Formats: sequence, structure tokens, C-alpha cells
Amino acid sequence: MKIRRMIKKDVPKVINVLAKAFNDSYFQRRNIKRERKRTSESILPYLEIEPEGAFVAYSSSKIVGALFAHTWGKFGWIGTFGVLPEYQNKGIGRKLLEKGLYYLTETRPVTTLALETMPSSMTNIGLYSKQGFRPAFLTIKLQQEILSALKANNSSLNNKTNLSSLEISYFSKEENKEDILTRCSWLSDKLHNGLDYTNEILITNKYALGETILVKREGFVIGYAICRAKPKYEEEDAAKLLEIKVLVIDKSIREPEILDLLINACEEFGFQNGKQWLKLSINSSYWVVYRHLLDKGFTVVSAILRMIKFSEDIISHDRSHEWLVNCSSLTM
Repeated sequence: MKIRRMIKKDVPKVINVLAKAFNDSYFQRRNIKRERKRTSESILPYLEIEPEGAFVAYSSSKIVGALFAHTWGKFGWIGTFGVLPEYQNKGIGRKLLEKGLYYLTETRPVTTLALETMPSSMTNIGLYSKQGFRPAFLTIKLQQEILSALKANNSSLNNKTNLSSLEISYFSKEENKEDILTRCSWLSDKLHNGLDYTNEILITNKYALGETILVKREGFVIGYAICRAKPKYEEEDAAKLLEIKVLVIDKSIREPEILDLLINACEEFGFQNGKQWLKLSINSSYWVVYRHLLDKGFTVVSAILRMIKFSEDIISHDRSHEWLVNCSSLTM
């Protein structure tokens, strides 16, 4: 077994590897075949923007595993990552992981290194723990029906006089995109030192994957949401889903109505693009905002375990008593 950098022609085989690697354990136990295949559009942009961090493991010229390591500024991330079931427990996953960790720690200036894994997978948790990752918190995935939410939110927001000074705009229609990117980078850096989501904004715009929706006050961006309209998976239900990949609001703002306004703008965008459901992810440590989203009608659909290898700002992950908005789905 050998490991090399991933190239574009590997992508169809990588899609098949990831589909088999992530076959739902519920169906595995019942001998039901269920493979959710990723679309090439959900993989190719990440391969293009950070090709040095994508690896495949191969045996006798057959690709048996794949791993993506990437960065958001100084925030390093492992994932997506999978090995064919028949090749698991042979050390292949460990070698791929070591390759990704070397890339992030030796060639990139990361100050935080993290990943997410299924909380029910003892094998995965054990593998990552042996590499120095520690369980930190759950990332909770929330979902809401767009049409019913629009009716409720429009009625509620119409009565908020403090929203009159706010403006909603789309990144794709902005003339001075560099200034917008700088401002968005500043907002994420305020949340976590060195965190920078601008690559996600650029990917979304370049590949027409969706839209970055901005909320401004007196011309300055105070929050943004990166919405993905292109489905991540080939299955039919995925086409009905709008995913908020990232949602950030200025750390100094304590107004729930601004979050509601931004989410409402995402729902409007989803409705215009024929979407039925809105999905986002939030760290359980951001408890105040998490509870607010539940009160606004979002329901929990799943949860995944965030594990952290190191962080210069580890104490800041306890946000349970703060109004702090950083909803993000960092895995590709």
C-alpha cells in the first residue's frame, strides 16, 4: 500500500471509496446496501484550492482510501476521510491521517487543528485519540422547513423597528469584492484568532455553488452566511436542501434579531431556488444561540463529535453563556 497526492482523474474513484466507507452503520447491521455518493462538484473545488492537502492510498493501482486536509486561515482541518471497509483495520487510515497531519503541522502555519467524527464510532475516536486529538464538544446539525419558517419569520421581523438601518446584499453582486472579503475575514478572526472563511466564499462564488448573503449596517458588513444550493450528494432528497455552510455575526453584536434577519434572507434565497429545507450546524458550546435556534423552530437531525489536537485558544471554546454566532459545517 502506498500514498500519493490526489489528482483530478482520481475523483470518481474517491467518490466510490467515500460512499462505501460512510455506508450508514444502521443499514450495515441489517445487511441493507445504502451508499450516498458525493457529487464531483462537492469535491473538485477543494482539490483545486488546496491540492497539496489531498491524498489517496492505493494498493495494486486500486484506490482504497482518501483524505482531505485543508485550512481556513490558521485553522487546520482533517476531513473528509475514508477507507474501503475491506481495507480497514490494516493501518491504512493511520498512515493517511499521519500524511494529512504532517501537511498541516509542517507546511502550514496552523494554530488550531481539529476534525469531526461520528460519536458512535469507537474505532474512529480511538484512532484520533492515539494521534493526540481530544473530544471537545458536539457539532449539532439543525434543520427547518423553509416555507413555514418564512411565514413565521416575515411576520415577526416586520415588527422590529431596529432593523430599519440594516441592508441585505449578495456577495456575487458586490462591485468591490476584495473589501468584502477583508471585512468577512476580520469578522471570523474576531471569533477565533486566525480563523478565515474567505476561501469558502471564493469557492461558492467561483463554482456557482450558492451565494454568500451579507447583512450590513451603515454600509459595513456585520454578518454573513455562506449558503450552498448545489447538492452535496447525488440522491434526490439532497436537491431539496439548502445548507448554510458558514454563518458569522460580529462578536460585539448581541441582537438576536440580526441572526433572525440573516437566516430569513437565507430562507428567501432557498425558496427562490426551489429548496424545501434549510440546514445548518452549530457547536453545542455556543449554547445561547443554539437554544435561540431551537426556539425559532429548528429541530435537531444529527450530531457529530468535534475533536481538537491543539489550539492556542482552547479556553475560548467554552461559550455556553455568551451570545456568539459561528454556525459552521467545516467538513467538505
